[in-house]
Amino acid sequence: MIEDLSTNEGSFFQPLDLVYELYTIPVMVDSHTTAAPPRRTAAEGVYRSLKRDIITLCHRPGAALAEQALADTYGTSRVPVREACRRLQQEGLLTAIPYKGYFVSPISPKEISDSFELRIAIETRAVALAVTRATDEELDRLGELAATEYTYSDWASYVDFLDKNLGFHLEVASLSRNDRLFAVLRNLLVSMQRFFFLGLDLGDFGPEMRNEHELLVSHMRRRDVAAAAACAEEQITSSFERIRRALAAADNVEIPISEV
Repeated sequence: MIEDLSTNEGSFFQPLDLVYELYTIPVMVDSHTTAAPPRRTAAEGVYRSLKRDIITLCHRPGAALAEQALADTYGTSRVPVREACRRLQQEGLLTAIPYKGYFVSPISPKEISDSFELRIAIETRAVALAVTRATDEELDRLGELAATEYTYSDWASYVDFLDKNLGFHLEVASLSRNDRLFAVLRNLLVSMQRFFFLGLDLGDFGPEMRNEHELLVSHMRRRDVAAAAACAEEQITSSFERIRRALAAADNVEIPISEV
């Protein structure tokens, strides 16, 4: 069960170079192919870089972002910045206020709780469908993706782990053979990455998450729908609790969390 978070002290971290690649994965066309990646325009470049910096908390929640300052930062004109910010507004990462500019959307305890509740509803269904629709070979591949963890306090290791962790969950979603479900879950997981960064460097959870993923795959290989769905729900709840513990553990550093 997901409970509302109370405001805690915590930390925000420096951006991870290259990690933005994790959050621009093309939407599924079917369970075996993906759409061609968009042509890299100036607006696309700003979008990817700015999204990376928001997700990795380089731009703090609630921070004001001016078009000209962003253009200077990302080496372009204001037109590509405006287009990129419009896309990030649609994804809920930015808010535009007339005559004031753009603001990084705040992170609130309720948003964290609501997102995890929604993830339980969607991802457990994806797991249940994947159990009945995935081939043995595909589940073997999923097992390979599960066997990964990171080295605590090693930022290069974090990049690799985050890539593979997101890939694991997207692979589960793709094995549901439901493209709409995949798209919704992908967008949700991307929007939740900021939460993960809040606690990533506050504890060594790599082995724990690897064990969780491998247990889930073992249930799926046995074609046990109920056990796999229950396992996924338990693991999502555990992820939520890890974030709660991580936030509560950082007593001496300001964290960018709003009350509402």
